Parts: sequence; structure tokens; C-alpha cells
Amino acid sequence: MQIMLGEKIKELRKRDRRKQEDLAVALGVTKQAVSRWESNGGYPDIEMLPAIANYFHITIDELFGYDSDRLTKLQSYIDQAEQMQKHGDTVGLIEFLRNAISEFPAEWQLQYRLANALVSMGYQKSEPNKITTKGNDFIQYNTEYNAHNECWKEAIALFEEVLKKEIDNEHRTSAIFSLMWLYSWIGDQENAERTALSQSPVSISREVLLADTTIDEKSERYRGEAILGLLHELNKVLRTAVMSKHSLSHSQAGLETLLAVARLYESIFDDGNCGIFHNDMCMLYLHCSSIAVHLNESGRALNYYETALDHFLELKQIQELRLTAPLVNQAMDYRPSIVKLDREWFEEHMQSLPVECTDAVKSNPKYAAIFTQ
Repeated sequence: MQIMLGEKIKELRKRDRRKQEDLAVALGVTKQAVSRWESNGGYPDIEMLPAIANYFHITIDELFGYDSDRLTKLQSYIDQAEQMQKHGDTVGLIEFLRNAISEFPAEWQLQYRLANALVSMGYQKSEPNKITTKGNDFIQYNTEYNAHNECWKEAIALFEEVLKKEIDNEHRTSAIFSLMWLYSWIGDQENAERTALSQSPVSISREVLLADTTIDEKSERYRGEAILGLLHELNKVLRTAVMSKHSLSHSQAGLETLLAVARLYESIFDDGNCGIFHNDMCMLYLHCSSIAVHLNESGRALNYYETALDHFLELKQIQELRLTAPLVNQAMDYRPSIVKLDREWFEEHMQSLPVECTDAVKSNPKYAAIFTQ
């Protein structure tokens, strides 16, 4: 029991990023006493056990390693939060997660979910987040307004805290992406650059490294994953570069750039099966449609819009994510971080289409299911 207790105290202290001095001050003992406990040179008096458990927000049973009940309860909170998220109850979800975190203050799974819920709530409370500054060619975020968004400021603090902890790569990547967007929205370029510069460059990403150095039977798989990763990131960067600059987002040159990216996708997924990457194609062709509207080319705008809808229908019909095109059919582990499109995206974009285009889409039975409530 003594060994387990010392190890547990040390584990909990590191979990909460506390120093031995912090625990010692809270308990009214010396740092040396805490050090002895953790090195199995002694153990605290039995009267002190409730205070230690309370300090780490756990029960005495959990302090001695009997934490199955705690884990079961934590998982039930996570499951309930996910159900609330699916039903779109953002206000209730935030309140629920705050209460759960008061019981489990160091659990990143709850902090991560609360941060995402606050991002959604902050977006609902914000005015349109993009404005075009006079005399400036770039589309900019309304950072002066967004800087006062309390939901986003709290979400930033939570994501920063989550990234200090031992979490899996998928959630770490998602948290970093969210932080980058939030810092951009509120105009905190310094922290956006700090976050970005702390990451690895493209040249030493895991996909590129494996594709360059593996020469056994896994080579085809790793090359496929590198192609998918680089393609997806190139798509995001080029779309942002075109759509954030007025002279490109309203020009034939910008349109040709996005169409070139679309053709690259089509050449790689040459059998038409884009899997989850149909989502990327939706985005590309929606932006192409926007540019065509600005160019007063309603026929092309409708064509690109319907192509986006076609990819959305393909995406909805996917039963499995397995790709079949020769260049990427062995890729298994790469999963892009995407914002999945839904009906609202298309309805919002439709508002910018000429009336004749809107009528053509609404009267086409092929797309009726997309816009049916």
C-alpha cells in the first residue's frame, strides 16, 4: 500500500502539473515530506489522506488506485456530452461540461469538448466575421469586434491547457487547428505565429518522411498517404490564398487556380471515388461558383454549384472510406481534418446565385433531398 500510495501521489501531482512545493504548502508539510512519500521513504498520516484526496479532487479509494468507478463516471459524462452535441444543444452542453469539469478539473477530454462548444457558441454570438477593408485587397476578419468574444477567449485558454497534457495525435492536431483559427479571428497574430512555428515543417511531416525513406512492402501505402496529406493541405492553402484576396476571388485568374486544383484531385482519384475527399471537391467547386457569380457568368456559376452538389451526394452515400484509385488505394491511416459540409452551406451559397440558377437547382429532382427539411 505504501508503494502504491507514493506512486499515486506523484502521478496525480504530475497530472495536475503541480510541484512538490505546491502540495506541501496546501497540506502544511515540508517539501521533503512530500519527496519522501513519493520515493517510498514514508507515507502520510492517515488523518491527512482526506486532504490529499480533496487536493486532487478524487476520493480516498481513487487515491489508493481504486479508480474504476471514477473512470466509468468520466466516460458516462463524455458519452452524454457527445449526445448533447449531436442534438445541437450548445447552451446545455456548455453548462453540463462546466459541471463535469468541476468534478474532474484535470481531465482534458472534458476541457477539449468544452472548448469546442465555446467556439460554436462564440460563432453564434458574433456578427459576420469577415469584412473587406477599404483600400485593401485582402478580406480580413473583424478582429476588433471578435477580440471581445468571451467564448472564444475562454476556448483559447482551454485549448492551450489541453495541449500541455498527454493527448493523442488526432485531438492534438484538432486543438492546434482550432487555436490557429481562434487567434486569427481575434487578431492575435503573435500567438498564431507562435503556435504555428512550434510545429514541424512540411518537409519532416510523418507522411513525407515515410514516403521518402520506406523501401519495403509498405512503400505504396506511405506514398499514398503522403499524396493525400499534401493534396489536402495544398487545397486548403490555395483556396485561402485565392478567396482571401479580392483581386483573385473576383477574377478569372483566381478561378483558373481553383480549377487547376480540382483537376489535380480528379487526376489522382481517376476512378471518381474520392472518399472523404469529396468534401474537398465540394469546397473547391462552391468557391469556383462564387467567383463565376462575381464574373457575371451565371451559366458557369450554376455548373460549378451543381458539381459541388454532386460531390456532396457522393459523400452522403459513402459506406466506407476505402479509396480505389491506383495512386492511393493502399493508403489506410491518413484522415484529413475537415469541416464537413451540410445543407446549410449550400443554402447560404445559393443566396448569392442569380434567380435563374436558384430556380434551376430547386426544380432539379436530383437535388431535392439535399434541401428537404
